[in-house]
Amino acid sequence: MKFRSLFVVVVLLSTQFLNAQVVNIPDKAKNHFAKKYAGATEVEWTNNVVNYTVRFELDSIKQAAHYSVDGEWTYTDYPIEYETIPEEVKKSVTKSRFSDWTIESSGYVENNKNEKLYRVEFKSGINKRYVFFNGNGKEVRSTATL
Repeated sequence: MKFRSLFVVVVLLSTQFLNAQVVNIPDKAKNHFAKKYAGATEVEWTNNVVNYTVRFELDSIKQAAHYSVDGEWTYTDYPIEYETIPEEVKKSVTKSRFSDWTIESSGYVENNKNEKLYRVEFKSGINKRYVFFNGNGKEVRSTATL
């Protein structure tokens, strides 16, 4: 009985620790975010071993900004309806090597290379692929995903 009580206490304390985990965001990232996304609401920072992510809402759009471990902004993305993608991009999607795959999702991405891209997620069986197009419909790159 003592072991069971001790186990319950340990589990409860572990849960509290995980929920109260403090994320130490680099000042560089916080300052950039505050300047670039002034007026953002519902701001929530998370981190893992390789980056920081801040999820937020701005102008009624839920977005995510991504920063490297040293606080450099790398990109921001948010989901968009496929129907809102420019016609030039849609034409390229229908002519792409993935045109016979199912479109799972789409999004808009702005990165630190000053690129503004449309991301289309394709799926065929267990295979998934993100394909990035510029506003003129040119495929910029693609990446496999899980």
